[in-house]
Amino acid sequence: MADFQNDQAAGLRRIMAAPKPRVVSIIAASSTQDQPRMMTNLAASIRSQGSEVLIVHASRASREASYEINDQPALFDVANETATLADAIKSTSHGVSVAKLLHQSQVNIPLDADAGVELNRIFDALAREYEIVLVDATLNDEYVLPLKTLNESDILIQLTRHPESIKDAYTLIKQICSQLGRRSFGIIVDDATEAQAQTVFKNIAQVARRFMQIELEFFGAIPNDDHLGKAAKLGRSVVDAFPMATASTAFKLIAQRLDYKHDFAIEINQ
Repeated sequence: MADFQNDQAAGLRRIMAAPKPRVVSIIAASSTQDQPRMMTNLAASIRSQGSEVLIVHASRASREASYEINDQPALFDVANETATLADAIKSTSHGVSVAKLLHQSQVNIPLDADAGVELNRIFDALAREYEIVLVDATLNDEYVLPLKTLNESDILIQLTRHPESIKDAYTLIKQICSQLGRRSFGIIVDDATEAQAQTVFKNIAQVARRFMQIELEFFGAIPNDDHLGKAAKLGRSVVDAFPMATASTAFKLIAQRLDYKHDFAIEINQ
């Protein structure tokens, strides 16, 4: 009984200490990856598990059209008081919200101090309205993410099994650590089975541990599944259109690993 009570107390302490919301920036280590499709399916999977989700576009790659936010004001405009927060948020048919952080011309260039502070304040205030914020991100010219909150929150690297993508992923990790110091990263392997992804992860994790003394965490594999394309043509998430598909199972597992509410509920009930 004492052990159970101690375990339950530890779980409750984790809940109280847990970040709310959880902010997760996902950086693709390959230009060929369909980042908006991955982000949308992951967000829909998290939403299906009961958490409110916001996707924020903060990438130097122009993906606004894919998120259908090319005509929307950015959160930068809200910070400058030239747009309202309501104007900057789009609700999607997947039950998630989408916003863009900056205009395309601003993504690569570091913000000046005052603009950065105000935009960070706006972002933090908006993020508190959600339980998980997924950021489609790339590094700026200083090899960091554009906001203080993003650099202090979770960062996941999405890569494929291709050697060039693995090399790019390791380079991204080195660039970030050169500016922010040693920290941990999550890894998602695209276009791979679970076994293939584990092999890729073990290899890059060993290199990162040996040469940089940093730990990586495996978050999951996204398989090559025709149902992803079929769902996209229907304008739906794969977990909604084809819930029994291999890709749906994969996204549900990644969603569970990202959603701290799910982890804590398991811990309390054990």
